[in-house]
Amino acid sequence: MLVWFGLVPLGAAAQIPAPYDLPRCVATALQQNADVLIAQKRLEETAGAIVEARAGFLPRLTSNATYEKLEADYAELAGASPQRRDLLWNVNVRLTETLFAGGAIRSRMAIARLRHDTRLHEYQATVDRVLLDVHLAYYEILRNQSALAVHQQAVNFLHEQVKNERARLEVGTGQKLNVLRAEVNLALEQAALVDARNRLRNSDLRLGELLALPGTEPVTVTGELAYQKFSTPLADCLDRALTQRPELIARDREIAIQQKQLVVDRSELLPRVELFAGYDVVSEPERAKSADHYHGYIAGVQVSWQLFDGFAAKGRLQATRARLGAAETALTATRRAIEAEVVRAYRDLQKAEENITTQTANVQLATESLQLATDNFGVGLTTQLELLQSQLDLTRAQTAELAARFDSNAALARLHRAMGSRLNLAETP
Repeated sequence: MLVWFGLVPLGAAAQIPAPYDLPRCVATALQQNADVLIAQKRLEETAGAIVEARAGFLPRLTSNATYEKLEADYAELAGASPQRRDLLWNVNVRLTETLFAGGAIRSRMAIARLRHDTRLHEYQATVDRVLLDVHLAYYEILRNQSALAVHQQAVNFLHEQVKNERARLEVGTGQKLNVLRAEVNLALEQAALVDARNRLRNSDLRLGELLALPGTEPVTVTGELAYQKFSTPLADCLDRALTQRPELIARDREIAIQQKQLVVDRSELLPRVELFAGYDVVSEPERAKSADHYHGYIAGVQVSWQLFDGFAAKGRLQATRARLGAAETALTATRRAIEAEVVRAYRDLQKAEENITTQTANVQLATESLQLATDNFGVGLTTQLELLQSQLDLTRAQTAELAARFDSNAALARLHRAMGSRLNLAETP
């Protein structure tokens, strides 16, 4: 289910941007992302092509009119009557209906509908791709926010260690080496904190770009990197991908389009039969006649057949057959690529799930180790080096767990994308 959000009301609340959770990110991307909007316009374009192709089944109503002013001497040449009028005009209306066109009209209509269906599935593929990018950018921000908090916690701890070691050195119970070691570790962790803050800013910029948000201000994001176990077998994932991926359906439609285009190309070698009816009003050139014009109805059948076109139709058939072969090859290649994409995402998800189990337990061990080292250091049973190493181990364990959670969410999002299901809140954590 996608949740759509309205505009922020004017007033004091408008000065504080509302935080973006996952459903709001998805809804904003569907409304504002440039790739989605462009794909939507291309889909609308094919709707107009259907209307154009449908016109081939309907009769055509045309009207022609001419008006001529002849020079007096020219009007009397070639044995014409000296009384011939020097003003000639005529008006006609024709209603024409095609009776036979070699299947071209019906095939053009089928091509227009197939192209509309192709654009529809291309639009769905674009939406899936954009939503995948939004999910990954959203998860990236959550990971970077948590990583920033982890490094900030480590900096605060090391800052206290530096203060304590300096105090011990001043009262004569500490060592200069301990102070230097604590300051070095603090400087290293401060550099890691700066790097984490910069990664968060870049991930904010990426999400803002995907959501087409104005300006470059950081995006306020809420949520957490939750873990959700995925239990669908790989064979079922592959079956879903091969039946649901819009790219495969679009490639299949392209093959059908080229097959219909062969019919259109062959129609150039066949006769064309049209039925017409109309009404003519023509001026009478002879002044001796009492009427200055004559008029009447006209109807008939018109047959046209181009017997030789310099092999142009043959060339078009050859080009269409080549495009048909390319479309069939593209379908096979796309199917193989999708199968590989599904297997790759599935294996990445399995790897991430294993890492989450390991790293979650590792964080608990590292937390207990740091607490024990802190207590022992207070009573002189643990060296400062062991204490700093325990803090470093905890920071690494927390960072590794965050990476595993991000990999799990990202792999799950990629797997849903690979299976061809539109990413939504019901399918993602």
